[in-house]
Amino acid sequence: MNALQEIGPGSALSALTDKQKRYVLALFEAPRSHGALTFAARKAGYGNANSSNHSLSQMAHQLNVDPKVQAAIAEVSRQYITVLGPHAVRAIKKILDNPNHRDFGRAIGIVMDRVAPQSSTLAVKVEHKIEMSARETAQVLERIDQLAAKFAVRLPEPKVIEGELAVPSAPKAIEGESAHDRR
Repeated sequence: MNALQEIGPGSALSALTDKQKRYVLALFEAPRSHGALTFAARKAGYGNANSSNHSLSQMAHQLNVDPKVQAAIAEVSRQYITVLGPHAVRAIKKILDNPNHRDFGRAIGIVMDRVAPQSSTLAVKVEHKIEMSARETAQVLERIDQLAAKFAVRLPEPKVIEGELAVPSAPKAIEGESAHDRR
C-alpha cells in the first residue's frame, strides 16, 4: 500500500502535478535523511537515467521552495502524524506493560504530561505612580498653551466639575517671591 492510499489526498496535494505529488510522497518513503531529496526526485521521475545526484538535488531544491509543494508537504506530514498515532500509543503501552523496560519512567512521564499536564499561574502586578507637583502641572499646562498658540491649535474648553474648573491652578506666589524665583 503506498502513502497516498494510506492517508488519502488532501486539497494541497491535489493542487500539484502528478510528478510533484509523487515527489512529496516519496519524501516520506526515503530510506534515510541524507540524500532524501535526491531519492524523492529520482523516484518521482525527475531527471533521466544519466542525471547526476547534484542535478537531482538542484531539482529537488526548486521543488522544496515552491509554496504549493511546501503546503502539500505540511498537509501530508499532519496526515502521517495522525495515522501514526495508534502505533505510537501501542509502543508506549508496550513499554508501560514492562516495568523493567529501560524507558519505563520516561514513558510514564510522557503519558502523565499529556493526561494531567502541569500548570502554573503567575500573577504579576505592576504599579507605576507618577506624581506631579502643582508647579510641574502648571508648567506643563503653560507649555501646552504656548505650543497651541504657536501652531494655532484651538484647545478644548476646560471641564467644569461642580461649578469649578477642573484645571489645577498655578502655585500661589509667596510674598516677596517673583514668578521667576519659583522656577
